[in-house]
Amino acid sequence: MTAADGTLVWAGYIRGFGENAADISNSGAYFHQPLRLPGQYFDDETGLHYNLFRYYAPECGRFVSQDPIGLRGGLNLYQYAPNSLTWIDPLGLDVIRLRHYTSNQGFAAIKESMKILAGDQNAVFAVRAKGKPLSMADAADKFKIKQNHARNYIDFDIDTNRVEFRKNDLGVEEYKIKGDIELDEKTTEFNKRC
Repeated sequence: MTAADGTLVWAGYIRGFGENAADISNSGAYFHQPLRLPGQYFDDETGLHYNLFRYYAPECGRFVSQDPIGLRGGLNLYQYAPNSLTWIDPLGLDVIRLRHYTSNQGFAAIKESMKILAGDQNAVFAVRAKGKPLSMADAADKFKIKQNHARNYIDFDIDTNRVEFRKNDLGVEEYKIKGDIELDEKTTEFNKRC
């Protein structure tokens, strides 16, 4: 870390999982530098690294509490990242790609506003966007909606902390997102069927 004039005021050695091995100060004074791995802030009281949603223990390379998104983040509920040298999770969160089926009218409104408005239960309902999309007939049958409401679909990314995975009353696995969804034009894919 450098001062405004470019002189070195702090340097340190960080071990593979973010543990601070040594501080080196250019001046005789102690310089407090709490930044650690991306998104982490050193907590003097606990000795842990704060990640907004949970604490990380650098000496063992794991979080001290379970992932708030449960198993959707992977089988290891305490893992920081699959490989901390090539992958980061600065908030202790991740994004998930979902698919929302809609009618022609809904499709046009969503595309124009770049927003999926919450409906019943002040929520938007979606499924995981993986593999081939369901046909209109299959989506209508599976989700018990009108066939024309399954005509088109929109694939989008969303922070997993906004998503609740559940089985609905019909036994269908779905993702429930509270409130409206602001779409990112870079990561949203609009799919209109004839």
